[in-house]
Amino acid sequence: MVIVNYFVPLSLVAKMAEISSTFAEYKQLKMLKNPIKTSYFITLSIVTLLIIFSATWFGFYLAKEITVPVQKLANGIHEVANGNLDLHIEAGTDDEIGSLMNSFNKMTRDLKASKSMLEEANIGLKNTNIELDQRRRYMEILLKNVGAGVISIDKEGRVSTINKSAEKIFGIKAEQAINKSYNEVFASEYLNGVKKLLEEVTGSTGRTIKRQIRLSLPEETLTLLISGAVLKDEDENHMGLVVVFDDLTQLQKAQRAEAWREVARRIAHEIKNPLTPIKLSAQRLRKRYLNKFSGNGKVFDECTKTIIDQVEDLKGLVNEFSNFARMPATNLYPNDINKIIKDALVLYQEGHSNIKFEFKEGAHIPTFDMDREQIRRVIINLLDNAVDSIEKKGTVLIETFYDDALQVARVEIADTGCGIPQKERSRLFEPYFSTKRSGTGLGLSIVNTIVSDHNGYIRVKENYPKGSRFIIELPVRV
Repeated sequence: MVIVNYFVPLSLVAKMAEISSTFAEYKQLKMLKNPIKTSYFITLSIVTLLIIFSATWFGFYLAKEITVPVQKLANGIHEVANGNLDLHIEAGTDDEIGSLMNSFNKMTRDLKASKSMLEEANIGLKNTNIELDQRRRYMEILLKNVGAGVISIDKEGRVSTINKSAEKIFGIKAEQAINKSYNEVFASEYLNGVKKLLEEVTGSTGRTIKRQIRLSLPEETLTLLISGAVLKDEDENHMGLVVVFDDLTQLQKAQRAEAWREVARRIAHEIKNPLTPIKLSAQRLRKRYLNKFSGNGKVFDECTKTIIDQVEDLKGLVNEFSNFARMPATNLYPNDINKIIKDALVLYQEGHSNIKFEFKEGAHIPTFDMDREQIRRVIINLLDNAVDSIEKKGTVLIETFYDDALQVARVEIADTGCGIPQKERSRLFEPYFSTKRSGTGLGLSIVNTIVSDHNGYIRVKENYPKGSRFIIELPVRV
């Protein structure tokens, strides 16, 4: 063994001791490395998770503060779009979202106020439209049912309005006339007078034109009182013209009939009174002096007999005057029109072998109120005229119809006789007008009076290919 000693300095010993303790600590720390590392890792993980959780929570909170008001706003917009203007959203904050919600609430209030104003305006407009529609319908009904024909023409010369009476007067359909030039609508030769008058009204300078004209239509001749005026607006701008046609035909006929009744009444009164004394005086002369003439009694006999016979004829004529001047009152009772015609037809079927009488009885014609004797007289008068118009052989056809929609019974009596000229048809029902050489001309006038007393209408048409056709329309009042 060798022992060697070496002097070590104190400083080195201190350093060696320090290194030794440090190494011991190192060895100790090396043993604690993994536990410390794990603890730090756990601590840092906990801190990290806490930070992440806090950030997430803060993000959700921040998102909620933004998205919830936005969602409320979106739902509110949807409600407003569905018409709920009473919606109010609480702002809750004073930031931009709160300002947006306040603006939204103000918008809904303004929309509600505007909606209320619009509803009030709409109600007023509806009431105005209803009133205008009622006025329009009233005017349409008025024009439709007024007896006068009314035609309006715009400033371009096109027909804008034509009522039912005008259609009936001129034989024109509204769908064929509306929006067409009046020159085209009234192009027919028999309407030439109307077209000229419309041209005159068009050329007038605002004045009203009144004119009475006679219009010769294919079926009849009408007397029309025409009033035309130019239409202008508030600024005196030309808007067109309106023309009113009053049919005076029936009025004139009624006036003439009434005048003839007055004449007949006076004639009957003035003639009837002296006829009886004349007849009695002739009979008295005949009875007293007939046997006192020796050789010339034949002349006396013929003269007195002629006086008596002529007085009888005059009495018959005066009775006709009286019947026309004073028609008996109409007694209305339920009757069958077909049975009345059959009863009247029996009188003619046996007595006129050269004439074929046909009766086509209409089905489903109800019994309605009428004066049996007067209607029978109408049928007999028309059959008399039909028989008189047939010279050798011919046919008389009687047909009855019933219009359930209009509740009108129609009787048509057609013959194959000589017919009635067009120019005479308009005067056919006037008193003392006759196309026959014999007769008083009162028969058809009495027929017209009876039909009018039943609130009916009678007209005459040409019967193709030959003869005349009388048409009677009677309202069915059961």
